Amino acid sequence: MGFIEETGVAQHYRDARITTIYEGTNGIQAMDLVGRKLPMKGGAVVMGLFDEIEALDVRLKKHPEFDGVARELRAALAAVRTTTKWLMENVAQQTAVLSAATPYLRQLSVLVGGFVMAESADDALHSDLPADYVSAKVDSARFFCEQILPSVHGLSGAVMGDDALLMSFDQHRLSL
Repeated sequence: MGFIEETGVAQHYRDARITTIYEGTNGIQAMDLVGRKLPMKGGAVVMGLFDEIEALDVRLKKHPEFDGVARELRAALAAVRTTTKWLMENVAQQTAVLSAATPYLRQLSVLVGGFVMAESADDALHSDLPADYVSAKVDSARFFCEQILPSVHGLSGAVMGDDALLMSFDQHRLSL
């Protein structure tokens, strides 16, 4: 029978309706991001987010324990600014923008994750919370920003890459 059947995990998987919903949602959300949210107010909304990240960078520079965090956050922000600019400039090329949607969503979400973790650690550092808690916040922000955040750079090529490959790919070849 196996572990999965014996423990009832298979039934939980079948009963969890979210798994079937989740499969298609990332693409839909990504298309909404690049098709509607990004161009909103001429890009001012996402630029406002970038301004918040830059303001955090100024605060992080005051603390040596955040050197790596600030460095990686700045580098990731520069990469996402570049891809955002490319998307805004190519908004009329629907195929190119939609092909870039999912990697851009992933790229932006990793940047925002780093931003939120760094901001939370900075806030904790300026609080009267227990030292162990503050230390854990700083360490987890450092880990994310120094280990996960650099993945943003690898997604730039997928965002700004040639959409012809994706559009010409024969999906039936996946079954070969």
